Amino acid sequence: MKIIFVKHGESSFITDKLTLKGKIQIRAVKRYLKDENIDAFFCAPQTRTLQSANLLNKGLNKPLYIIKQFDERKPLLTNQKDLIEEFKTNYMNYNFENTKFETCKEYLDRVFVGFEEILKQESSDINTIVIVGHSSTLYAINAYLQGIPKDKQIKWLQINSGAVIKFLARIKH
Repeated sequence: MKIIFVKHGESSFITDKLTLKGKIQIRAVKRYLKDENIDAFFCAPQTRTLQSANLLNKGLNKPLYIIKQFDERKPLLTNQKDLIEEFKTNYMNYNFENTKFETCKEYLDRVFVGFEEILKQESSDINTIVIVGHSSTLYAINAYLQGIPKDKQIKWLQINSGAVIKFLARIKH
């Protein structure tokens, strides 16, 4: 299976909608992917990811699924200022446990469930999929495909809006 990951286009912090620049970024991605034989699209539930997926799917009319588990990693609330240092220090530590904010393990477990939902839909008809998400979705999917590192420090994969990452994966069910 070929998995093509696309980070959503640039969006407004206020409306969560794609900006003009974000739409241009996604149109460039669409041109870049024009020779891919895409079978289905999957995206996180935010407006910017859905808009990006719809722009990529325009004219292709392939199935598009919203995967709620690909929701962004829950940030600290503004009233949790006393936890900022603890959050930053342990953000990518798979072993860190607490009850005050979503841990790295909790986030990865959630995304893994969503990714496994996609894999269950795999059939002989689906060879190439596009996942439109966030940087955090990318590092979680990478951890799923590559495994959790021995040191339990998840690798952060920061990419720009409209960036494309391709995975060729042999997935065992």
